[in-house]
Amino acid sequence: MSKDLLSIEHDDDNENYEAFNEFLTEHTERNKKIAYSEIEMFGDSYLKEIEWKKKKDDKKKTKLIPYIIKHCEGKYDSKTLLEYSYDDVLEIYNEYRKENRTLLSKFIHFIFNLS
Repeated sequence: MSKDLLSIEHDDDNENYEAFNEFLTEHTERNKKIAYSEIEMFGDSYLKEIEWKKKKDDKKKTKLIPYIIKHCEGKYDSKTLLEYSYDDVLEIYNEYRKENRTLLSKFIHFIFNLS
């Protein structure tokens, strides 16, 4: 039987372990570099997307703020509302819109929620 073949019966003579270990180390380092570059590339892209969405939400938020200030009776000011997230400002806006509905719309809403 040939000693070049790896099998159960092959004698372990500790040959090429050093070369195999070096290969594994280099291979791992190459994979790390590839992963780092992908993370960096996609990370920049994701950060740009987050910033774009934030700017878009800030524009939407500024349209809701005047209504809130008009109806909040001094509870909020524009500086405070600008610090809030868009979702928080939208929730406050919807709360004041719900409070300031006409009596007829409140009644209709009540009737439809019963069924």
